[in-house]
Parts: sequence; C-alpha cells; structure tokens
Amino acid sequence: MPAMLLLLLACTGPDDTAAPAPDPLSWAVTAPGLYQAGHRAWTITYTPPDGSGERSVDLDLWYPTEDQDGREASYDDLVDDPLAFEDATMAPPVHDGGYPVHVYSHGNQGFGGTSAFLARHLASHGWVTIAPGHTGNRLQDYIDPKPTSIYIHRATDVSAALDALATEVPEADVSRVVLSGHSFGNYTCWAAGGATLDVPGIEQLCAEGGTNSGECTEGEIEAFRQGIDDPRVIATVHLAGTLDRRWFGDTGHRGMTGPVMFMSGTNDQVGQQAQWDAIDGLDYTWLELEGGCHQTFALGSCSTLEADKGFHVVQSYALAFARVALLDDDDTQVIGILDGSVPIDPIVTFQRKTE
Repeated sequence: MPAMLLLLLACTGPDDTAAPAPDPLSWAVTAPGLYQAGHRAWTITYTPPDGSGERSVDLDLWYPTEDQDGREASYDDLVDDPLAFEDATMAPPVHDGGYPVHVYSHGNQGFGGTSAFLARHLASHGWVTIAPGHTGNRLQDYIDPKPTSIYIHRATDVSAALDALATEVPEADVSRVVLSGHSFGNYTCWAAGGATLDVPGIEQLCAEGGTNSGECTEGEIEAFRQGIDDPRVIATVHLAGTLDRRWFGDTGHRGMTGPVMFMSGTNDQVGQQAQWDAIDGLDYTWLELEGGCHQTFALGSCSTLEADKGFHVVQSYALAFARVALLDDDDTQVIGILDGSVPIDPIVTFQRKTE
C-alpha cells in the first residue's frame, strides 16, 4: 500500500467522515485530469527468444502525482519537459483495480519520450504509461540497415517492459493494457497486439534476402514461428503508420486481440487509404486530421497544424478509446466520441468499421 495512503488511514479515526474518492470516469477526456505528471527512468535487461543473448532496454514511466512543482523531466538526455516532474511522488491509484496501463512504442530513430504529451494527459487522469526505448532503433543508437531482430525485439521489449512495471509498480494492472505506437511503432502494435505473422512469407523473405538487412538467423525465424504477441495487449492506438504486410500477409490483421484506433494526417501520406480499404474482420476506427503531418503525433513539429491543437485531438480520442476498451466506460459522451456522433474538432474525419 502506498505510503501516502497509509498516512491518510493512520490519521483517520473511526468517527471521521472521509471524503468520497473522485470518480476518474466522470472527468472529461478532452480536459486534463486532477493530477500532474511524474516521470522516472531506469534500465532493464532481459533475454529475447531469438537466440541473440541478453538485451538491455531503457524504460520511461509517466504516472500521476499530486506534486505541484519539481525538477523538469528529461528524456534520454535529448529533450527536457517542463510539464512533467522527474522522480515526483506517485499519487495513490484512483481507479478500481489499480493504475490502468498504457504502453508506448516510439518510431524509427525515435526514443521513449517522443509522444510525452499523450503520456502526460493519461497521467493526469490517473493512468501510468511505460515506454521501452527500442535499443538499436533509437536516435542515439540506430543500426542501419535495420536488422531482422528488431522486428522481434520491438514486441518482446513491450512484454519485458510490462514485466518490469509489475515489479516496479505493483499497483499497476498489467493484466490488460492499451498499446500505442508512432510510425514504426505501428509495427509494434500489430505484432504485440495479436496480428498473425505470415511465417511462410517471412521464411521466403529471409531466404530471398528481402528484409531490410537481407539477413535472418535460424533463431529469428524460430522466434517468428513461436509468435511474439502479448495477450495482455487488448487494444491498440496506431499513430502515423500503416501495416507492413511483409510480416503479416494479406489477412494477418484479423488476428488482433481487440479494437484498433488509427490516426493519420492529410499531410502525411503513409498508405492510410489503402489500409482502410483492405482492413476487414476488425473493430477499426480511422481518424484523419486535416493538416496533420508525421510529427503531429509525436514531437509536434508540424508547419501545417498547430502542435497543441493536434495534441488535444490525439490525446482526447486516445483516452476515450482506452477508457472504453480497458475500463468498460459507458459514459454517453465518451461513447459518442467513439461512434462519431460527438465530434471533438472539425479537423477530424471520422470513419469506423466493425467486425
């Protein structure tokens, strides 16, 4: 039990009337919650299933705090964030069952803090976000061309991060989580979220040297055969990236465990229309942001859409989606946002397919 909660209990006598706990599902998804965002970082080491040996991964964690000021957060010594407090005091869970969990997978040559705006918004609503830095595919350690192993490690990094979070924050409910990914992080969402790998296609790809590096080890092929998804991922939010069918074939998307929300920008043509046309057998929502570019969903440097406007749209839809998927939120406003009847901003074109 958190120390803050123990102190509150110790100071409350049997005749005291405790204030009712706030209901976080009553907070508007379009506005900040009652908390500030805290941040901490650490490094884990685990052994992925491809025979490559031990792998070390940096983790970023955002969480709710009642602290009102503190040292500004820093992400991989690359970006300072005055809107999150480093090593802040963690507020006790306000949701039944502990902290709801969101996992974030950064893009190619990115880092864990690239979409910190989303993690901060979720933290303000009582959520925790864990973001593995995909070693070998980050800005600071990028391997070119991308080795085949990164297509395994991106998913297994998610699993290792959840295992580490369960130890670091026992109150975090890692049994059912929402995973988001930016750009190449979309691959992580499909792979960890249950999309069926096209193993014969991958074997042929490897035999023909068709991967980015042109090489595959037997250990890598066997890892694909065994599967790299994580059943704890029950919903995914895909940001500015589309399905790479080299790895999943024509129908692998149908294996996803739960609903998919995809967001793209009109100024970032990544194949979103083709993906929409080809997707079937899923609960699949597509949001297209007028003027949005690739960084609308990450660092925000977009000349055609003001950063805060784009962030507001992305974090509002993502939180609504996560609340329904993970917490069974049945608030009429939230349900309306997700069926398109309650628009958040006119820049959004809303489309949805159901199974």
